[in-house]
Amino acid sequence: MPAFKFRLEFLISLRKRKEEEAAAILAKRLNSIAQLEKRIDEDHQALNHAAEEISELGAKGRLTGPLLLLFSNYQEKLRKDIKKSLELLALSRREEAKERLALKKAVIDRQIMEKIKDKNKQAWIEEDFRKEQANLEELASLARARCGANNDATSNDSEKY
Repeated sequence: MPAFKFRLEFLISLRKRKEEEAAAILAKRLNSIAQLEKRIDEDHQALNHAAEEISELGAKGRLTGPLLLLFSNYQEKLRKDIKKSLELLALSRREEAKERLALKKAVIDRQIMEKIKDKNKQAWIEEDFRKEQANLEELASLARARCGANNDATSNDSEKY
């Protein structure tokens, strides 16, 4: 009997490839989100550090107008960077949710095809079993018929003598 061959195997491999691509896209997105979060944390730390430096310089009496203006411009730039990064992070989170859904859909599509393949294989196995059973029953009936013919022939021979 020939081995089971699923005609849509190419479709399973296509869906596996789509699933892998979706997983790679999601991994890249998660990496960029982690980098954004790290940059936001670093900017917050820099902002706090600048505030501490202003306090130290003020306590020592070495804070001048131009230095205060420089620190204030730096803090303003950090706040703008944090705001932009937070907006970008929010957008990235929305895209992440979409990419997670795309990955989930790709996984489900692949699993559906694999279940179809499994069902077809099970049906093929059952059909193969039925054919084998029919062949065995036919062989058994032929053997019985032959044994019956041999018994009739031997009984006819014994009656002659």
